[in-house]
Amino acid sequence: MVELVSRIEPRLLARLVELEQAAFGAGGMNEWHLVPIIRHGRVFVSRNNAEVLGAVQYILDWERPELAYMVGVSVAAEARGQGIGTGLITQSLNRLFADKIAEVELTVEANNAAAIKVYKEKLGFEITGFRENEYGQGEDRLVMILTRDRFKSKLSQEAFPANS
Repeated sequence: MVELVSRIEPRLLARLVELEQAAFGAGGMNEWHLVPIIRHGRVFVSRNNAEVLGAVQYILDWERPELAYMVGVSVAAEARGQGIGTGLITQSLNRLFADKIAEVELTVEANNAAAIKVYKEKLGFEITGFRENEYGQGEDRLVMILTRDRFKSKLSQEAFPANS
């Protein structure tokens, strides 16, 4: 089940920090980052019963308010490879695009082939740029963008695949 986080709950906040730290180490978000994003951005979580298995965060772009930026996505180690992350992102994108967002941008480590494959092949993101040293020396990132129209087209193709 995917849900939008709308309240600051200490247990949930602790779990989000735990997922972030496990996924990103020192680069993971903490309470000081997550609370403002919950209050002013969008944070979606994937739950199995009461347990949070994954999270994705978005913020809006001040220069282009129809653009949301995916800050990060994390999935519990024991839940990886089961489609939970892809499902979480897909459902959160559905909600964003239904809420007048026209594009979603993200950056991803250029060597993260598994993530790039999911973003491109399963979700429809396109690589649109490269940012050298984005998070410090040697921390290069690919820029990827997904438009609402491309996402809807991708969903249609998966729901009704063409016969070969």
